[in-house]
Amino acid sequence: MKHWAHAYVGLPYASAADGPDRFSCWGLVRDVFRRVHGVEFADVRVDESAPASIENSRAIFSCARAASMRRVAGQPAPMDGDIVIMRSQVRLHCGLVIQANGGLRVLHAEHTRGVVVDHWRDAVEGMTWEIWRRE
Repeated sequence: MKHWAHAYVGLPYASAADGPDRFSCWGLVRDVFRRVHGVEFADVRVDESAPASIENSRAIFSCARAASMRRVAGQPAPMDGDIVIMRSQVRLHCGLVIQANGGLRVLHAEHTRGVVVDHWRDAVEGMTWEIWRRE
């Protein structure tokens, strides 16, 4: 696992929080990009327990585009450093793809478990997903 990722794992979830001691899913993505990549994303509140909203999606996509990221068409193979945005009928969620323990994982903040690292397949199970990648 990335050395910087260890510092996040186990921290609690809090709606609209972006650290340093608790995170929402988007707050975690923002903090990692700020600290690790020197990229500042706009503050967008993503309520992952609410139905996925067009406004939240548009705001996240706008942030990603402003940071020179692009949506990768189709269902591409995820790569280390990608942002993954996941949707279901009742949930909008995001996380970071990282290479860890010999495979791809997702670092994300969940309301029930806090900041965790899950195997890629487990993180996206039952969700439609898309990848945003730095150009």
